[in-house]
Amino acid sequence: MSQPASARPSRKKTVISLLVLLVLTGIIVLMFKDHWGEITAALAQLSAWQVLAVLAIGLSYPLLEGCVAWVIIRSRIPGFRLSQSLDTAWCGTFGNVVTLGAGAVPLQTYYLYRCGLPLGPGVGLMTLEYVFHKSTVLLYATVMLLLQHNWLAANTSGVMGYLPLAYAVVAAIIVVLVLVCVSPLVQNLARWLMGFLPKTEKWQQRRAGWQQQLDILGEESRRLLADKPRCLKIFVLQAVKLFGLFCLPYLCIRFMGLSPLGFWQVQLLTSLVLFLSNALPNVAGMGSIETAFLLVFGSFLERGEVMSVLMLYRIASYYFVFAASAVGFFIAQRHLTEMETLREG
Repeated sequence: MSQPASARPSRKKTVISLLVLLVLTGIIVLMFKDHWGEITAALAQLSAWQVLAVLAIGLSYPLLEGCVAWVIIRSRIPGFRLSQSLDTAWCGTFGNVVTLGAGAVPLQTYYLYRCGLPLGPGVGLMTLEYVFHKSTVLLYATVMLLLQHNWLAANTSGVMGYLPLAYAVVAAIIVVLVLVCVSPLVQNLARWLMGFLPKTEKWQQRRAGWQQQLDILGEESRRLLADKPRCLKIFVLQAVKLFGLFCLPYLCIRFMGLSPLGFWQVQLLTSLVLFLSNALPNVAGMGSIETAFLLVFGSFLERGEVMSVLMLYRIASYYFVFAASAVGFFIAQRHLTEMETLREG
């Protein structure tokens, strides 16, 4: 089976991306330099089981992403195993970081291709997973906001000013993606717009590829969305995934003994962090989350306290998960090699 080499990150690009990630991490660390004493003191008081609990919940996010991928991919490959879906999730998490946010779907598609799923349907299914994720983020934050809007308005004013923009950005992304997936009118509009691309051979080849992918995306969307029980499972798993992620700041706050914020209040605030981060520029998920976190939780915690919570939260939800995904990615490659060896045998 021929392999799409373009889906695999080159060693040079990976090294460059990791260097950029290292520089960005250094910049973020400099943000914390005036509060290192408070941060180290807050982290030092944590017990081993508390640290393990936070890391375990952080790790649950990519594992649940694997479960979501399993439900989605089995609509196309009924015999697709859960272990393969977890490999797919690790590839996505690893690819998202080492390519600075551009490589999650390509690496997942490459893995699925080597598992026997054609490139077009693979891209379509992984794109649909992204659409389901964004839709759940919007729904989750909207429900939390409706239930606790009065409390939020009474306790903070800064966050409320950014909400309309964040809501508009996320909603626009979701609406456009959904319409591209399911609306023949929007798909025809996209094809018409592609007609204005340069008439060179290179651009015409790209146009043909994009049009083919648009057709496949529409077909995969109709097939998946017609299966209502499967869609419900996907939304439930996505909601559980977000619930776990939003539990992290609450546990960090409680373990450090910092704030009387209630559980559902932290759920609301963390959902707004994720929401607001979509309206801010970022590289591979870095920068926007930190800025939004400081903005939202800064109304309820002292500067040193919010820095301490943010540090532990990002270690558990980003750096530890990335380290685990690096291991998971290389295990996935070994699984592929073993599987192809069995096929050839």
